[in-house]
Amino acid sequence: MHVLSEPDVAQVFRSLTQKQGHGLITALGEALTAISVESKSTVPASEQLIHQPLRTLFTTKDQNTCMFMPVSDTASTGIKIVTVSSSGIRGVINVFSPEGRLQGLLAAAEVTAFRTALATMTLFVRCTAFSKESILIFGSGRQAEWHARLALLLYPDQIRRITFVNRGRKRLEETERDVIAPLRQSHSHVDFATLAQEGVDDYESRLNAELAACDVIFSCTPSPAPNFPFSALQAAPKQRFISLIGSYKPHMHEIDTDTLLSGGGKIYVDSKTACLEEAGELITAQIQEDQLTEMGDLLGALGPDGALDVRSDCNVIYKCVGMGLMDLVVGKKVLEVGREMGLGTHVEGF
Repeated sequence: MHVLSEPDVAQVFRSLTQKQGHGLITALGEALTAISVESKSTVPASEQLIHQPLRTLFTTKDQNTCMFMPVSDTASTGIKIVTVSSSGIRGVINVFSPEGRLQGLLAAAEVTAFRTALATMTLFVRCTAFSKESILIFGSGRQAEWHARLALLLYPDQIRRITFVNRGRKRLEETERDVIAPLRQSHSHVDFATLAQEGVDDYESRLNAELAACDVIFSCTPSPAPNFPFSALQAAPKQRFISLIGSYKPHMHEIDTDTLLSGGGKIYVDSKTACLEEAGELITAQIQEDQLTEMGDLLGALGPDGALDVRSDCNVIYKCVGMGLMDLVVGKKVLEVGREMGLGTHVEGF
């Protein structure tokens, strides 16, 4: 068994080349395609290759939310156990052989942030006609960080501005110190900015200006209310890529219904079943299953290199609540690369 700590996992991700990034996107895309194909087959459950029951979630008396996400692709079995508390997200991903032998343990927080951003990128890279010059990111945690890092890894010559927006000032100051400062050094041609709602009198006008200018919105906040109104986008109409990965409970809403429907009636999701059950935006808008397109179906139709065809008056809307298969695919790759880099600890006897 091989064990990778949070710093080990972070080192693996920060050392990725652009080619490796695209390789991970391909691997995740193939997994999403496989599960979509299999979900429509008439093969008996005992003959299916992928098993992914819905996550189990509960909240303790201390208001700590515990999530258990099991999955198997037959070649491996995994389960991610995560606790979301006031102090952050902590957990572990367990990877087993088909016979149940524990092959690896890796810290889950960094993997969760990375694989969710990677899931966004499986659609982002297919939007070849969209401008990627100005990116607006709602949030200041690891999810927000990895959306920025992966976008810069994949499109270092196209991106000119990235703005992080957050309600609280303290977290944004930490992001400025720990994330943005190093990125400024490695991407000197990019203009990095921050905007905090707390203590800023002209927050709404400044946010509206950022919304009008942006080409891409990565929303990474478990917000109970929409981060912005659709009218702010309409003030400067253009095609935008909008991803939503922060809300995971029915009371959470990152955008309003008008923004959700601005994709011309098309909403791309990682899982129809999970999103309809967990995504507050979709529940409030009374979205039906036939209005959703799973990424696996889309990628299967587009093929390895196909670009997404979007009407000129439509945005691209992507909603992701995450699934265990993402953790398994990325976790196995991280364990492999970590061992090659000499990171982590090997434990005999499992």
